[in-house]
Amino acid sequence: MTLTERNQQLALGCFGLLGILAILVKIQFAPLMQLDHQWLTAFSTSVLGQHVRVWEWLTLIGSPLVTSGLGVVLALFLWRIRQYGWSLATLTAIVTGDGLLLVIKTLVGRMRPLQQVVPDTGFSFPSGHVFSTALFVFIVWTLMMQWLGRSWLSWSVITMTAIVLLGVLFARLGLRDHYPSDVLGSLLLASGWWLQIVSVLERVTKRRQQQTQE
Repeated sequence: MTLTERNQQLALGCFGLLGILAILVKIQFAPLMQLDHQWLTAFSTSVLGQHVRVWEWLTLIGSPLVTSGLGVVLALFLWRIRQYGWSLATLTAIVTGDGLLLVIKTLVGRMRPLQQVVPDTGFSFPSGHVFSTALFVFIVWTLMMQWLGRSWLSWSVITMTAIVLLGVLFARLGLRDHYPSDVLGSLLLASGWWLQIVSVLERVTKRRQQQTQE
């Protein structure tokens, strides 16, 4: 199995799990609803859930406006250093990903949890903050492994961005703006969408290389 085929299969797997989760949320599957409420209550009443000021800052950092802006800046930088394929892939992932997120939010139409610490608007599933942060982090991870391999610098960047992603994830739960399944749905969507775009980029790159050789 080639890397492109593996990425395609992983993308389809993420989309499949996301579809199942979205259906369960849409029909308000009782066991899932119960787990969501129990886990959200347990986290928000725990020691971690009391750091409201920290969660507010992390929510600001992980807002779609900030992460999408960083994604556009990254795409422009990649274009400047003539990494045209990765630049287009990054920009495509950011723009189309946000559109796909809004479509899923509208189709599922899940209301947000009650008693939000910081009131938010719009539908709950999936989380826009977690999706946009995860998508940007996954892009950075891919570029790090592509250019630096398994170096200490690469793993350092991956570790730091993973911590930020976890922080945004916990922030959305700590502020009671999302259920755990909303966060899981965002991770599945971001993973599947980026893997899909990477697999398409790999196919296009391979086809161009073959045409050049001919």
